[in-house]
Amino acid sequence: MKIALAGFRGEMPIVDERLLPEQNAQVARNVYLRRGTLKPERAPGPITGLPNVVAPSSLYRYPNGNNGAGFWMIWGNGKPVHAVKSPLADDAWQRVYWTGDGTPKMGGIAEITGGAQPFPARSFRLGIPAPAAAPVVAAPTDRVSDDEQPLTAVQTSYVVTLISRFGEEGPPSFASTPIIRWDMVDDAPAGGSVNLSLPAIPSGAHDIITKRIYRAESSGVFQHVGDVPAAQGSFTDAVPSENIGVSLPSLEWDMPDDRLVGLTALPGGFLAGYFGNTLCFSEAFYPHAWPVAYQLAFSEDIVGVAAVAGGLVVATNGRPHMITGSSPAAMADMHLDEDQPCVSGRSLVDMGEYAVYASPNGLVAVGGGSAQLLTKTMISKEQWKALKPETIHAYRHDGRYLAFYQSGCFAFTPGEGFEFFDVSATAGWYDLDKDQLCLIQGNSITAWGSGAAMTLRWRSKVHEIAPGSGGFSCAKVIARQYPVTLRLIADGVTMLELPVASRDLFRLPAGYALCRDWEVEVVAAYEVQSVQIASSPSEIV
Repeated sequence: MKIALAGFRGEMPIVDERLLPEQNAQVARNVYLRRGTLKPERAPGPITGLPNVVAPSSLYRYPNGNNGAGFWMIWGNGKPVHAVKSPLADDAWQRVYWTGDGTPKMGGIAEITGGAQPFPARSFRLGIPAPAAAPVVAAPTDRVSDDEQPLTAVQTSYVVTLISRFGEEGPPSFASTPIIRWDMVDDAPAGGSVNLSLPAIPSGAHDIITKRIYRAESSGVFQHVGDVPAAQGSFTDAVPSENIGVSLPSLEWDMPDDRLVGLTALPGGFLAGYFGNTLCFSEAFYPHAWPVAYQLAFSEDIVGVAAVAGGLVVATNGRPHMITGSSPAAMADMHLDEDQPCVSGRSLVDMGEYAVYASPNGLVAVGGGSAQLLTKTMISKEQWKALKPETIHAYRHDGRYLAFYQSGCFAFTPGEGFEFFDVSATAGWYDLDKDQLCLIQGNSITAWGSGAAMTLRWRSKVHEIAPGSGGFSCAKVIARQYPVTLRLIADGVTMLELPVASRDLFRLPAGYALCRDWEVEVVAAYEVQSVQIASSPSEIV
């Protein structure tokens, strides 16, 4: 009779300890199982070079500059910030955009790092406002009377837009009242130009440097007439009709709603975010512009969004949605037939082809036009509820779904089970550039797996052996290093707890031949490859 353990796997809490598959565990604690061995997971280790922040709550590292170290941005006071790089190729200002820190914000890396740490030291409100009033038009004092005006005179109106230092253009002002103008060619009568009083710039951190004037003739489209410095209050339009420029591009380039959160980058150069039950998209390659026409409304409130290979997963407090499309102007909503609300927006994680989030019943996977309860055969609703899923914040790491809950941490791999860790964190951020999961633990910022090896504990299923046939007399433990503590439990009683010092075969105490239920437990700080217990030495390899 022999029990041989190798190819170790994680926990399946829903399955009775006697009915577990041979390689699955009753307990898998602080163990890395991707190699099929029992390898101790390493504890988080400190990240050096970061400023001290009281109660940090969100992290982001801009990957470029600073001699290859990039720039860390840290927010405190419980702010759940989502930050993304500019979607523009070779952005001259190296801009970063974020939500969750009051109104949506942005800044070039020069502004963000232009002061004392912690960064961001400075930022601007995301979006460019429209002027608060329409331009006021007036005829010049030398204008001829109506009956002397030329046949080429046309009725015109004007709008004004504002331009930031980053070249971002906002939506237009209200249109001016109509006024007659004509080109001042050689034989034209006097007074064909138009004098404009330009509206003031709205207050706010927008870094506006230019006012741009557009003119529409005979109810046509508005076309570019000229630019003036932001402080300038007047403009005389004497531009001939043949010289007016491009059409107004920013008619619907609204500012994002003040409540916008959950900022996420999508392929195609545009961003997504949400507030309440409303999903929002920016204009492609114009991340400051968020047309109201691009918004999608749902019957449920949105809890989180995640970009996956097939589109955008929208988790709500009702059913999930899958949003697909290559243009922000033509995004399609697919309402998935699975009643699995998301109980924690921070639990929603992009896993590549699909996204995973915490529901009241377990982990839900959404992708490929469908949703399914991923942990249905792994953990019961009662066991899942005990983990406090509403407290989960999770990350994709090493191909696993790594989640932190109220009193601990677990990793889940579909088809293999759970591993639990003696690690806690209040927030984190996955640094894709460095393939590093950064964690907030109290006032410290650490990196997953960069500290010392933790002590692992792995307990096998209950092996039922007919009394009298399980007279186990010897055992062997193969490990990278020693010692390794081996526990043998017979009918619920620990019959052996031994620090194994080598890979040599060793004898077991007698007197347990009539026991039925056998469990094997390993406690170690080193990698364990296999465990064997047998009734005779000839059975052990």
